[in-house]
This record gives sequence, C-alpha cells and structure tokens, in this order.
Amino acid sequence: MMLSVISISSEQRTRIAGWLVCVTAMSYLLAIALNISLFIPTIIAWLAVAFCWPSLGQSAHKQAAILFGCGVLMLLWGAIKQVELGLFDAVSRNLPLLTMFVAVSFLALTNPEAEDTSQPMGKRGFWSTILSCHLLGAVINLSIIFVVGDRLQRKAPLTRGQIVVLMRGFCSGAYWSPFFIAFGVAMTYAQGAQLTHTIVPGLLLALLMAVFTYYEMRRYRLNGFRGYPLKRDSLVMPIILAVCVLLLHTLYPEVHILTIISVAAPVAALVFLKGRPRKQVLVNYVERRLAGVASQFALFLAAGVFSSGVAALLASYPALFQFNIEHVSPWVFWGASLIMILVGLIGIHPLVSVSLASPLLLPIAQDLNQLAFLYLSVWGTATAVSPLSGVGLAMVSRYQANSLGILRDNWRYLLFMWFSAGALNWLIF
Repeated sequence: MMLSVISISSEQRTRIAGWLVCVTAMSYLLAIALNISLFIPTIIAWLAVAFCWPSLGQSAHKQAAILFGCGVLMLLWGAIKQVELGLFDAVSRNLPLLTMFVAVSFLALTNPEAEDTSQPMGKRGFWSTILSCHLLGAVINLSIIFVVGDRLQRKAPLTRGQIVVLMRGFCSGAYWSPFFIAFGVAMTYAQGAQLTHTIVPGLLLALLMAVFTYYEMRRYRLNGFRGYPLKRDSLVMPIILAVCVLLLHTLYPEVHILTIISVAAPVAALVFLKGRPRKQVLVNYVERRLAGVASQFALFLAAGVFSSGVAALLASYPALFQFNIEHVSPWVFWGASLIMILVGLIGIHPLVSVSLASPLLLPIAQDLNQLAFLYLSVWGTATAVSPLSGVGLAMVSRYQANSLGILRDNWRYLLFMWFSAGALNWLIF
C-alpha cells in the first residue's frame, strides 16, 4: 500500500491533494451546519498534510516540523505535570482558519482581466496602483500582486518605488479585511473579538499607510511613476461580497464570522467566475491549483498544536509566568507588537508569533478586540517590510527585487506604522 502511494505521479498527487483540501473545508462546514463532531474534517485535514508532505518546500517542512515537534513535547510535559489537556482541540484548533483559507482562495478565479492597455502615470498612476493592490487584494488576496506586477513588468523591470507600493498596498489589507487569513487568525486567537470593533482602527491604519507612502514616494520621482489602471468594474465583486458578509453578520450574529466568509466566498467566486463552463473551471482549479495551499495546511495545523503546547507549559508553571501585568497597556501593546514585527523580519511567519504570544496575552487582555487589533497590525506591517515574508519572497523571486533594498526602503515605514498602531490603540481601546 505504501509503495503504491509513493509511486503515484506528481500530477496524480496534486489532483488527490486538491480534493482532500476541498473536502476538508466542505466537511467542516457540514459539521458546523449539522452541529456534529469535527472528527471527520480534522482527520481529512491531517491526511491532506501527510499526503502532500513529500512535495512541500524545505521552508514549509522545517517550520511545520519544528512547531509540531515542540508542541508535542510541551503537551507531553503538561501531561506529566497533570495539566488538563485538550488534545482534540490541539489538532483541530485552526480548522476554521483552514476552511476560510480554502474558501477565499477560490476568489482568485475572479481576477480582473488585463484588457485595458493604458498606463496611468505620476500621481494618478500611484493612487490607481496602490488602490488596486489594496481594494482588490483585500478580497482576492495574493493573486492581485501577480496581476499588477506582471502587467507593470511588461514594459520595464519593476522599480523600487513600484515594489514598495505593491507590497504596502496589498499587505495593509490585513489591517482590516475580513477576507485576509490574518483576520481569521486574529478572530481565532482572540476569540470573542468582533469585526465591527476592529475594522475602524484597521481602516485608519490603512489610510495612514497610503498617506505616508504617498509622501515618501517623492524620493522616487513620483511624476515618473508607471501605474496599474484601476477600473470601476473590477470593484463590483469586492464591494458586493463585503456588503453581503457584513449584512449576514448583522442578521446572524450567532454564526461565527469565519463561517459566514467561508460560505460567501465560494458563492461569490461562482457568480463572478471569469471562465466557462463554470463546472470545468472549478474542477480544474481543485485538481491543479488547490493543492498549493498544502503548505499552509501543514503550518496552521502544526501551529495549533504548538499554541496548545505553550498553554500547557504555562499551566505547568503558573508562578513562573506571573508578570504582574494586569492589562494590555499602551506600553505593553507597543512592546509586544515591536517584538512580533522584528521576529517577522527574519522570516518567522506571523502565525507563529501570534500562536506564541496568545497564551501570554490572553490572561491579561481585558478587551479581546484590542488583542485582535494587535495581531492584525503586526501582520499587516511585518509582511510588508520583510523580504522573507510570503509577499517579500514573491517579489524577490518573480520580480528580482533586492532583499536588502526592501529592508532599506521600509525601515521608516516600519517605525511609522508600529507607532501609529500603538497610538490608535491608546486612543480607541
């Protein structure tokens, strides 16, 4: 049996993995709808990781293995210390995140078609590009970077200014967008936080990003900036989807926001699908592209085990982790966010820092919305300034961006957004 699994072709492995990933999301939503155990979707999710493990990249292998191994060791130590362990919760904790991730990935099928050959220049080009990356990226996620970047690269290699705009414009969607995986992480690790309480400070941070980047772009001769054309038609789907999610969340407050997004996103993808026939396009996507999220499956499932392990370790030595801090003060917010951002600079996934910080911050968090905003602000800033983030690696590998150049061009932005997030926290929470 093992030999037959190992000997299957790469194409067959991709096809089977895609369906395992898809069935994981479908079975989770079905279990939620029927109010039954999450045992089956959890088994399928781990099976998908085991099946895809040989084809995962070295980075995904290393991070997932370290997280899982450390998590298991800490859980074992917790068991020795007779700490009450939620083992099933450890292996299924991030299942809602994975379901949302799969559901939102289908929105890539609604990518705007690049028919308009115009290229706005100067200030108009800047605003058109940053709004395209931000507003469209807030819904269809990372694929918008490739749509915009490939279009701009047709006439000349991307400039430093264009790289800055693409990275900041897209990554800042994490500050507020419910369709970013950052939002799912924040809602999971600050359970009880509400979208309606985090979206306003998040939008304010995004506005500050745009204004700061605009004035900073004067260093790159803004008048010569080659931009991407933003068409009003391309905003229809994101606006309709966002309104539907907010409306459903208002009408059904008892349904978790991640569940609403996980249902609404595939429906929107089906309605606004570019290709025809719809059924064949969807099947092709599942069998050829959906396996690409396997590395996220491995990382997120392992992070759930790791976070549960950290909680078990803290419970084993309660006196050791008494910091005499009663709440998340502005200084605690600034300190925690700076550490998490700096850790992100060296390639540590924001999910890892959140899963590590959550057991430490949850006991002193008097407002879970504040905690969620902390996680969102860290995610949006860290991914925009690090050449080792997913977006940074895409810019380096696909558009030949210079890693050190990304750091040099963004250190002021890092400090500004870090300070601004702390200031907004002070004023709002």
